[in-house]
Amino acid sequence: MKPNTKLILLLSALLAVAARADDAAAPAGEALRLEDLEVTAPRNSALTQAPTDSNLQARQPQSILTLQYISNNVAPTADYATIVSIAPSVANIETNGPGLSEAKHTTIRGIDDGGYNVTFDGIPFGDYNTFTHHTTSYFPAKLIGQVVVDRGPGTASTIGNATFGGTMAITSKDPRTNMSFVPTLSYGSYNTELGHFEINSGLVPALQGASAIASYQYMKTDGYRTNADMTRDTYYVKYLQPIGKNTTITLLSSVNKISFGNPSTVTQQQIDLFGRNFGLKDNTAANHLDLLNRKYNYQDKKADFEYIGLETTFGNGWKLENKVYTYSYNNESHEKPKVGSGAAAGQMLGSIKLNEYRTYGDSVVLSNESSFGTFKAGLWYDQTKNHRYTYGVNYDTTGAEQIDLTSAALYKAAAPGGNPATLPGAPGYDYKYLLVDKDTTFQPFAEYQWNVTSDFNLNGGVKYQKFTRDFNATVNQTSGRQALIASRTDDQATPSLTAHYTVTKDWSAYAEIAEGFQSPSEANSFYVANANLSSINIKPELTTNYQLGTVYKHDRFNADVDVYYVDFRHYAYNGPADSSGDPLYYGIAKGAYYSGIELEATYYLGNGLSAYVNGSENKAVFKGSKLKVPQVPNATGAFGLVYDSPVGFFGSFTEKYVGTWVVYDTITNPDIAGGGASRSKNSDSFWLGDLSVGYGAKFGHGFIRNFKARLQISNVFNQKVQVLDSIDANPANFYTKDAFNVLPERSYFLTVSAEF
Repeated sequence: MKPNTKLILLLSALLAVAARADDAAAPAGEALRLEDLEVTAPRNSALTQAPTDSNLQARQPQSILTLQYISNNVAPTADYATIVSIAPSVANIETNGPGLSEAKHTTIRGIDDGGYNVTFDGIPFGDYNTFTHHTTSYFPAKLIGQVVVDRGPGTASTIGNATFGGTMAITSKDPRTNMSFVPTLSYGSYNTELGHFEINSGLVPALQGASAIASYQYMKTDGYRTNADMTRDTYYVKYLQPIGKNTTITLLSSVNKISFGNPSTVTQQQIDLFGRNFGLKDNTAANHLDLLNRKYNYQDKKADFEYIGLETTFGNGWKLENKVYTYSYNNESHEKPKVGSGAAAGQMLGSIKLNEYRTYGDSVVLSNESSFGTFKAGLWYDQTKNHRYTYGVNYDTTGAEQIDLTSAALYKAAAPGGNPATLPGAPGYDYKYLLVDKDTTFQPFAEYQWNVTSDFNLNGGVKYQKFTRDFNATVNQTSGRQALIASRTDDQATPSLTAHYTVTKDWSAYAEIAEGFQSPSEANSFYVANANLSSINIKPELTTNYQLGTVYKHDRFNADVDVYYVDFRHYAYNGPADSSGDPLYYGIAKGAYYSGIELEATYYLGNGLSAYVNGSENKAVFKGSKLKVPQVPNATGAFGLVYDSPVGFFGSFTEKYVGTWVVYDTITNPDIAGGGASRSKNSDSFWLGDLSVGYGAKFGHGFIRNFKARLQISNVFNQKVQVLDSIDANPANFYTKDAFNVLPERSYFLTVSAEF
């Protein structure tokens, strides 16, 4: 029996069980749907139905996406990028279905991934060569309890290597207080199967009320794009152990294994020839020498994330929080195939790229709260060791897992007098690059929130940020393939000042002036010929954020609105290329100004129905050339309806709008007229609608405690969307070289859950 047939039978069985149990449904007024966290009443106010909103205590613009929204409005295959895509000023590009491939661009106010933090339970994580993230590699939606999109650098206690652009803060799901077994089964478009099996211990009196949650998830899909299949196995456990009345220890571990076909962007010519969903070609004899053969374009990944957390109170307002953690990422990527020439004519060559790191760190915060205010001081220390390489293989002679040491090798020393490690028989002979980057982060901070009056407070603080790269390349990532041992340290003290005023119990306002910081990437620090190292003129990127906002929350209506102005300094750019194609130097331009307005609101119409709207107007302009900053949507928006019935039915409909942005063939120096670009083009704006409808029941007795079934329809109106990603300098090549990310057409996902 095929796996999809098994899932269909299991889904049918659960539906049949639920149908027979209808007579035992709980009375109206009780919770009538299965939540990943227990609820006590139907959602019947703007406060409980809002897809996104802010907090009355917020000190900067933010959007909160709750567990209720995640479990009832987002496909269970989703990742955090899928979840946050509804928020104002957020744009997300997913080409294979919800969470079925890594997001291509997930931007906040036009700042792409790598320019903002992503944290898990307050711990920053991600790649260190560029500070980017892999959206599918750690935490699928069923492990997530909440996501908060903070659009700003936060206060001094906000840690991370990219406070520059804000923070996406993911919070893990907690154990339930009652013992339970919760299976979730889902089947949908592209032959997508998901099975998630969760066990909760409940509170254990013999262990002072300790509790645990453990789960296993299997997901498999063919994906929207041809040969962009993906399989994923995820293991998760979280354990909470109280010690006495004042201390809790948390243990968490998440392990993720994933394999997938990895197509790139497509041209209009490819779309016309092969269809909108074209990704890769089948591995057939006819495609043996085709560069788009699935056999030569795929990735295998392993990732894990663990921490031990301590939270204890000492009395007199003192509190200590500490998290010691480790996480790892191991990605073996098969890519850049090419047909050989000379001795390898008629053979398929390719590259295998490894990105592997293990990170260790500690985050500690000591705070004291009194009637006068709250003092907070702490330290974040983080160290990672990142091994990266790319080497050449010959699929016809040595296979995909062996280095090719023949005369037809892909990478050879530029000349006999070049790097000795790249000569035949030497350790770096067939490596395009072979390096280790050891990165150390040190961030102490202190802040004080002064309660000027009962309604007005000020928070002032400073964080010292120090980031060191120790770089050891047997073969550097340059065309000359030289060896390089070098080190670079960047540091900066970043102050913050925020004010918060409680107008009434339902209404507050805030103001923020704060600096964000980001160290230069590995490439901008070291990727030039050794003779040009002294020409690198790079400084950390900095932002000064000026923001004003207000939040209103009431049963019938909640809303928040903010305006922002961000002075972005030290924009990094590539200098002109040398004869080998490497930049002669990396430099910094004056930067850019970002500005805009953002809002979100929910109004409860009555009878279980709420209306929702959000929107933003965003602008970003380079200081020198006055050009628009690339890939910054000029606007975003969303509107929709959320419904909850006292008899168990629920649903939501949302439409998301992403405005147009500009794409350049290149930006060499944005301080000069034209920025060095030969050509620019605007992407098309687009709308995408999502519909979720379902029914849930909570039973007063019996083997099954809760049941929920939900149908998720993505891109309801089947919009044909292709988002411009890159363009060629020659406008005559628009058909064959301008590249697009094509978004999936309408898709369906049916999900059922039960609690035993």
